[in-house]
Amino acid sequence: MFSIQKTTLVSLIAFLIVLLTGCEKDFEQVNSNPNNPETVNPELLMVTIIRGTVNQMVNEAFSTGNMVAQYAAEIREPNTDRYIWGSFDTWNNGYTILRDVNNLKKIAEERNLPNYKGIALVMKSLIYARMTDAYGDLPYTEAQKGKETQAVYSPAYDSQEVVYQGMLKDLAEANTLLTATGVAIRNDILFNGDIAKWKKLANSLRIRLLVRQSKRVDPSTALREMLASPANFPIMQTNADNAALKYVEAPNLFPITGQRSGFFFDRRMSKTFIDQLNTIRDPRLPVFAAPTTESQEALAAGKGPLQWVGVRNGETDQNLGSNLDKKVSALSDQYYRGLQTPVPAQGLIMTVAEVKFLLAEAAQRGWITGSAESYYYDGIKASVEQYQLISGTNLTASAEFLARPGVAFNPANALALIGTQKWIALYFTDLQGWHEWKRTGFPDLKPAFVNNNNDKIPVRFRYPTAQQVTNRDSYTEAVQRQGPDDINTRSWWAK
Repeated sequence: MFSIQKTTLVSLIAFLIVLLTGCEKDFEQVNSNPNNPETVNPELLMVTIIRGTVNQMVNEAFSTGNMVAQYAAEIREPNTDRYIWGSFDTWNNGYTILRDVNNLKKIAEERNLPNYKGIALVMKSLIYARMTDAYGDLPYTEAQKGKETQAVYSPAYDSQEVVYQGMLKDLAEANTLLTATGVAIRNDILFNGDIAKWKKLANSLRIRLLVRQSKRVDPSTALREMLASPANFPIMQTNADNAALKYVEAPNLFPITGQRSGFFFDRRMSKTFIDQLNTIRDPRLPVFAAPTTESQEALAAGKGPLQWVGVRNGETDQNLGSNLDKKVSALSDQYYRGLQTPVPAQGLIMTVAEVKFLLAEAAQRGWITGSAESYYYDGIKASVEQYQLISGTNLTASAEFLARPGVAFNPANALALIGTQKWIALYFTDLQGWHEWKRTGFPDLKPAFVNNNNDKIPVRFRYPTAQQVTNRDSYTEAVQRQGPDDINTRSWWAK
């Protein structure tokens, strides 16, 4: 009996040993979560970064940028138009996406993926440029360090000058990293894996930043170096190079289509923009804006032609009644055709038209050699072609159009012409029309008719109020250096 019990006991112990050994062997496999992998694919991060950033740019163009640059105006609750500004989401949204950018950069460095690192640096510079151009000084060198060994939870604000130095350095490095011989990029929703186009975006953004800080730092040497060596510093040359996110079908729709029609039609075209386009009989007008409902009805009845009419920014309350709806132009159906309905509009990051106008200004100011006139006309032609391609309509920058007063190049007022045409080309491009107006003063925008800012167009966003609590010392130091935290304090490059 004892021997049977002993044999049974030995067998039981052996079985338990095998069982426990098997459990230890398979423990990691059994307890891993396939829906939350520890290894992140860089292409998945890249898609999130690109779509998130461009969607923010589109939404901010529609809700803020188009108003303050006077492309569009509000006819319901016109707080943005009247400069009744609270805190905008640019700061929080930007830093949120920068976490993914930082992770993409780290993964690329760890796995020796220079092309992915180059893209991370381009997106980092694009996002920081959006933020610093709106706010001025902000956390940069100490930002995104909350999870490091020497964790920084109250990052110092860097001066805008330091931020610009960092962005320009990153873009120069991105140009070096991005090569056709590197590892292929997958799931690239912006350029479909075309590294040459990423390289052109890096250098074109660099030109934008060099010109933007030109009141503070002479851009001549850097611009001439880039233009003297197009093989080493390729830039956008045609509309095929444009950094523009193409939206398709749900769920990847142009962001504005996620709003109900009332939200979309609460914005109408600004009188400033429409008057300018009407004056020069601009062929892009029907793509930018819809003819008034009143004129459409008149045309159908054989009583008149189509007309495009804008409303004053900051219009008086008594003139913003519902009877105004038929009398002023909405944005065209290139941007909205109903809730969740696809439209041809694209998410614009940067276009060859902008590059040409930047070079036209640089040539006119003597920073580079070349013909300002040629760059200027190339910019207009590129912009018209861009909207011809997007809309599928028959738009042309005819010789007759280019020769019209207000369009024809004239050295006597070349900078005004270049600045105004660049403003037109930057329609619905993030906040860029506003930033360029702050820098150049073109076109000659007037404050909103009714406004809450003593007849001054705002030049910056206020810092998020939470910064005064969560990072008060750094916030206070930045305000003392830059100036009051209000919408009228110009940042470093704009002073």
